[in-house]
Amino acid sequence: MKVIKKSLSLAFAAVFIFTVTILDAAWGSIPTATIEKARDATVLIATDGDNAGGFGTGVIIDPSGIVVTNYHVIHRATTIRVFFYNPNDLNYYEADVIGVDPVADLALIQIKVREDMLPLTYLRIEPENFLIGEEVVAIGHMLGLQWSVTAGILNSLERPGKITPYVTILQHSAQINKGNSGGPLINKNGDIVGINTYILLPKGGWSGIAYAIRGDNVHRTVKQITETGTVQYTALKIGLRNVNEFFIKAVKREWPDQKIPTGIFGMMSLYIEEDDWAYEHGIRNFDILVAFDGTPVNYLYALKEIIKEYKPGDKVKLIVIRNSHFITIDYELSEIDFKEYLKFYDKSIKERFNEGGRLTAPPEKEEKKEGLIPPPKRLLVPDSEDPGLPDNEKRNSDKNGTNG
Repeated sequence: MKVIKKSLSLAFAAVFIFTVTILDAAWGSIPTATIEKARDATVLIATDGDNAGGFGTGVIIDPSGIVVTNYHVIHRATTIRVFFYNPNDLNYYEADVIGVDPVADLALIQIKVREDMLPLTYLRIEPENFLIGEEVVAIGHMLGLQWSVTAGILNSLERPGKITPYVTILQHSAQINKGNSGGPLINKNGDIVGINTYILLPKGGWSGIAYAIRGDNVHRTVKQITETGTVQYTALKIGLRNVNEFFIKAVKREWPDQKIPTGIFGMMSLYIEEDDWAYEHGIRNFDILVAFDGTPVNYLYALKEIIKEYKPGDKVKLIVIRNSHFITIDYELSEIDFKEYLKFYDKSIKERFNEGGRLTAPPEKEEKKEGLIPPPKRLLVPDSEDPGLPDNEKRNSDKNGTNG
């Protein structure tokens, strides 16, 4: 009997050790050495300017001192100062802006460091591998607590960007707050899977929901800026909303005489004016886009992924449903104008944050021209593809969201 009990104990111990090993492999924490390297590559950014001032986070992505951060961290700044994690060196180093991408809320800056300091510790950007439930670590200066480290998991891999669905962001549960903006979100390899950008504050406190610009978007922006000095986004320049049962019901309530087909998927064009690019190239209000250059498209995210393979000026064939008929339109692609996005950031700083630091509702869109029926304001909730317009801004900016 003693032999049997001893054997059972050994067997249980073996099973327990095996189970713990498996769990550790699947859910093991990110190594301390990996986090320390990421901390050393993370910098504190302080800015001064007429319409700017404050601090945020950045991460070094090249040994020469190139840093990626959020655009809103350095927006309108006249002076940029960078501090390293080094208890023995409390000096700051000035930095110059290399390029900006207001569409993705990203910017590249170059730190002016001494040659004897090179090469600097840097992190690699992960452009492809993002796993739901993957453990991640955020590093930044939340609420002035410098180089704070928090851990969480990836909750979603495909949320629409804050101000445009042209950008894909990650939702995660690593705690971030004001001051984390521009800081890295790293995986177990110490690679950057995202750049933290904003959080949701439904009641003025931490909700457990944070957002980071996904690594592939970051990689694309960095590549374009370092190679050409600018960033370009191909765009349809059409205000589109995903068509679904609830959206169709809302449209029919507002325009009972409008012929809107039911039981279909696609994207409806709205807010089209006579001097818009879309109108000049054949699109009308209430057109439902169902195919792009021979590829069926049912929703905005799929369209965004397809259009990335095209360049401004390319000619494509669009199939839309108009007055219950399928028609083909020869359409020329355009590009996003950054000027509209700069207005968004100015409003974010001066007008759109109340005393509690919570994002307020954006200003209403200007009145439309007579003869063109604008959609009702309650229809602004579904997705929008139109870059830079206040209605698109309202769709993708949560009323209770705030920059990280």
